[in-house]
Amino acid sequence: MIPEDDRWSRIDVVTISMFIDNEPGAWGEVEGWESTYHLDEPLVARAIIDKEIQNWTIDLENDGIAIAGEDAEISGISFARFELDQNSAIGAQIGQLLGMSVILLSLILLTQFRTGRDTALVLFTTILGILGTYGISGILKLTFNAAMNSIPILLLAIGVDYGIHVVARYREVLREEGERNSQDCETLRDFPKEIRVQAIRSGAILTSGALLIAIFTDMVGFLSFRFSDQKFLVDFGTVIAIGLFMIYFLSITMLPALLRLIPPAKLNLRKAANVEPGRIGYWFGSLTKRPAAVLLAALALSIPMGYAVTTLEVGFDTRDQLDDSIPVVEDFLVLFDRYDAAPAPIYVRYDSSIALFSSEGWSSISTLESTVNSTPDAADVSSIRSTLESAATNDPSIAILLSSVQSDPAVESHWTNLSTWALTNETGRELTSRYMPDSGDETVIQFSTATLDWSDTVAFEASLVENLNNAGVEGEIGVAGRPLVLAQVTEGVASAAVISTVVVAGVILLMLIGLQTAEKRDLKRGSITGVFMWIPLGAVVIWVYGLMGLLGYELNAQTVTIGALTLGLGVDYAVHYAHRYEEEREANPNGSPEEWVARTTVTTGRAMAGAAITTAGGFAVLNLSALVPLRLFGQVFLVAITLALISSLILLPVLLSMRPGEEQGKPYLNAPIQQYIHEINLPDESE
Repeated sequence: MIPEDDRWSRIDVVTISMFIDNEPGAWGEVEGWESTYHLDEPLVARAIIDKEIQNWTIDLENDGIAIAGEDAEISGISFARFELDQNSAIGAQIGQLLGMSVILLSLILLTQFRTGRDTALVLFTTILGILGTYGISGILKLTFNAAMNSIPILLLAIGVDYGIHVVARYREVLREEGERNSQDCETLRDFPKEIRVQAIRSGAILTSGALLIAIFTDMVGFLSFRFSDQKFLVDFGTVIAIGLFMIYFLSITMLPALLRLIPPAKLNLRKAANVEPGRIGYWFGSLTKRPAAVLLAALALSIPMGYAVTTLEVGFDTRDQLDDSIPVVEDFLVLFDRYDAAPAPIYVRYDSSIALFSSEGWSSISTLESTVNSTPDAADVSSIRSTLESAATNDPSIAILLSSVQSDPAVESHWTNLSTWALTNETGRELTSRYMPDSGDETVIQFSTATLDWSDTVAFEASLVENLNNAGVEGEIGVAGRPLVLAQVTEGVASAAVISTVVVAGVILLMLIGLQTAEKRDLKRGSITGVFMWIPLGAVVIWVYGLMGLLGYELNAQTVTIGALTLGLGVDYAVHYAHRYEEEREANPNGSPEEWVARTTVTTGRAMAGAAITTAGGFAVLNLSALVPLRLFGQVFLVAITLALISSLILLPVLLSMRPGEEQGKPYLNAPIQQYIHEINLPDESE
């Protein structure tokens, strides 16, 4: 029994540490690898090593329980086990969320399509695109990380959006064909096959143009993450860009082909597609008569939201990426909270080109330590030299060694004696192991800083690095430490949010102006139309970021993409709406903006609303995640979807109606598009 006054009786947690060499090069002989295997297949080799270490950790835990008894709480913790268990749990959770998302989207699509065929085909095409994305990403050996947890659900929700537009447009064309030619057809299946095929082809072509613009801008936006110095954002942007292209390609190729091969259900035409505006459609149209009120309302919302953007903070906490319901993660966090230094240390690494145990090396260490000490906000600075000098006041043997090198620094044997004692003596290693490896070829200066936020830490690092570079010390100098890593990651997240949003916004503006100018063959009107289509997108980004600032949301590894996603989703809606508006304008040139908006809203606007509901439904399941960043991402994106839809249905049509000469009903579609509209049997005034 342990006496009550013994300190062991007051200890509630005991840790026993051991170190395992996990470098692939050291495992070749043990695993029977060929000499270059770990170089040829580094990812596979690392996975094998981590699995072995995980198994050892579990065996040690079981052995400890067998020795101490079932009543003892014994946990085996290793970074390999921690990483594998965490990734396994997250993978299982994402699979569950994806399954729930598929079920929820199936119900929503069934409500909209009212037929199982179209629902199944849209979901099948989208899921196939997701599988293709993961396959291509594997071939490219992209590394999956915490930022990618939302990718499957994101691609599913957006991919279904594309499919809805294709199916809705095909049904509209089919119904218009039936009404125009007085076809005696009450259901979708009643139409002759050649007419259905023509409607599918027409719907796919008319939709593909708008989708192409949206997908291109989305891809440019996500590929802009390649400008980031954070690898997890680079890989995230690349995988998303691949996924969006895959789903777009399948939506305009495979989906129409499947719609053509599989006969449609006997669904009543009036239930399949509504092309006649009602009270709601005309209400949206009536807003074009009150443009000042709509613009003032948008401005009144944008001003406070713009100010709120300035309050938006960046918050990158690695703990948020962890699921503490996993036992090994919970144990790791307990150890972290108990033994982590506060504030965490920062290190200046010095790889000298001269011997450190020499007069010149000792002087270089002193210079570096003084440089760190003189840098504002640096505190608790220590090095191997200052540590030994401090210990010498209580240990005569250390004092003798230091006195010899100080009194006669030119004598090499004095430095050899100090080096031997510091690197091989047990007492010496207890003092110096924090600052120097056994080889003695490099050292660190350890310190801490009391900077309050990531921007201050980044500024401190820049100042320190500049001072160290000007210190006149020979050799390689580097600065590292957990506070600096977190600050750099946070800075990368912040800059990625700005860069991706600015790049996407700029590309969208140039594309809209260029495409509208080419389509209308009128630089002035094309430029005005492009800018007017772009304004609602910019407003939505301001509203989303402003609401995040007001509600206390932070930019993190997940929400950093919200700007690019909002713009990509918004341009999708804007292009679809504007294209249909121009078609309605061309079909009825003697009408008014109120009529064109009403008819556009009841057709394309209806499809947009359905797409928004399915996208929102897909992201809603993220609120069930155990990971805080995923929950926040789902909540923020729900807001973004809602605002993007409202902006496209209210602000965009008002701006389009304000273009010069809009009331005159002048046709502005170019000749090839006019001819194609006639060829696919869309309604035309001359008939």
